[in-house]
Amino acid sequence: MPKSGSELLFLALIIGGFMLFNYFAQQLAKKAREQQEAEKAARGQQEGEAAEASAPPPEDAPLEDIWGRTPAPLPAAPAPVPAPVARAEPEARAAPPRPSRKRTGTRLFRTRKDLRHAVVLMTVLGPCRALEPHEQR
Repeated sequence: MPKSGSELLFLALIIGGFMLFNYFAQQLAKKAREQQEAEKAARGQQEGEAAEASAPPPEDAPLEDIWGRTPAPLPAAPAPVPAPVARAEPEARAAPPRPSRKRTGTRLFRTRKDLRHAVVLMTVLGPCRALEPHEQR
């Protein structure tokens, strides 16, 4: 653990340097992406597709995340289910029983090797320290 002020300052400078590097890398990626989009737009104008290429993104377009990549598009919404047709006769049947909770068929440990690794891991880690009484130092 750092004890002197110079060590703390050195660690703060290292962390600050990483943060600045990340910021500048994001800015460079953004400029490169804008330059590529400008080149695409120029090619589109030459081919007669200027309206589509230079159109601003729609309002509901996903924002770029912090790493400069656009997130994957969300899956299309499922088709709406039509409303059931009303029947002339009332249903006098009892409600169906609730489905029992069943496992989906996925096993926690697929092979004996996975189980062996889990046992070794539990042996190495030992019991939970939260269950032990607090020690005064």
